[in-house]
Order: sequence, then C-alpha cells, then structure tokens
Amino acid sequence: MGVVTCWRDADYLSMRALLSDLRECRAWARGRLLDIGCGNQPYRELFIPFIREYVGLDRDWRESQPDVMGDALWLPFPAETFDTVLMIQVLEHLPDPLGAMGEVRRVLKRGGRVILTAPQYWRVHEEPHDYYRFTRFGLAHLAQQNGLRVLQVKAQGGAWALAGQALANTISARRVLHHLTPVVNLLFRACERLWPDVGDPINHLLVAEK
Repeated sequence: MGVVTCWRDADYLSMRALLSDLRECRAWARGRLLDIGCGNQPYRELFIPFIREYVGLDRDWRESQPDVMGDALWLPFPAETFDTVLMIQVLEHLPDPLGAMGEVRRVLKRGGRVILTAPQYWRVHEEPHDYYRFTRFGLAHLAQQNGLRVLQVKAQGGAWALAGQALANTISARRVLHHLTPVVNLLFRACERLWPDVGDPINHLLVAEK
C-alpha cells in the first residue's frame, strides 16, 4: 500500500503538502526510476503508472524493503543508468549532500530528472544521522554545482502549517496530550487557507534535469 495521510496523524500538515506536490510532478518521471532511501517504498504506487521500472535503494534492509542495498554517496550502478531519480526526505540524513547530488547526476541519463524533497524545518530525527536543513536556495545550489538545470523549486507548507506541525510534533510525543493532535491539524490547516503565508515552509520540492 502506498503512503496515505489522515487529519488525525501527527505528520498530517507536512505530508498533505508533500503528497499533493508529488502527485502534481509525476509527469516529470519516466523510464527507469531509482528511489534513493526508499524505505518501505511508500511512493512506488504513486509513480508506477508513469514509468517503466521502479528500483528502490536503501542501506539497511532491516527496516526497509529495498530492491538493491547501497549507499547514496556511492551508488552501486554504472553511469547513465536511470531516467529518473526520486529522493524524498533523504538529503538531510547524508553527511555529504553535495557529493550525493554528484552521484545522482552520474547515474542519470542525459535529459534525466531528479525529483527530491528536503525539510527546511523538522525536529531532530533518526539520530545521529540528521545533519542538515535546506532553504530553496540551498537545494538549487546543490543541483547547479553538479551541473543540473533547475526546473522547479516549490515550498511545501507555509508559516501556519509549520507552526501547527511543530505543535503537533510536540504534543504527539507526549501520550497524555496526543489526543489534541487532530484539533491542532484542523485549526492550523484552516488558518493556512484563510490567511496564507508562504514564508517559513516545512519542506521544499526540487525538480532538476541533467
């Protein structure tokens, strides 16, 4: 089953924006797709109708379902192997994001595209492998430094969504308060609709081409 989000979930405010943008940008995907840091492959069903082959890569099979095991900094594939690279909420966990983008470029065919998301805000997670947060300019810089042409950079979630997500993260970690999470989600989602503020996004989506 693919990833789904519900207004009762602690990560609702972040995931609703992320999933909406991934659905909209699926048309960028084609051919052979490599999902770096695939985990349990939650985005597979989302992209399968638009591509020829889906290959999931992760460094650890114990908590994930990779087709291939490997490191994002040393991808175990020849150059120009894939038409599309997908990297969702992975870049912040890599100690060398510039090198990782270099590997993305290496395995992409000419004209191939990378679709990635990365957080500008999130609480520390997957310790100790949580190294970075990224602005839209930081992501564009990483792509351009590796000779990739930026096609799109989009903020995901504005100031209200970020504030609500931060509060939802805090109360969901405390069992006595976790029942308030749905109220927070609905309240801050309504604020985002009524008084949109695109500043302070939670994540950014980047699409770039080799």
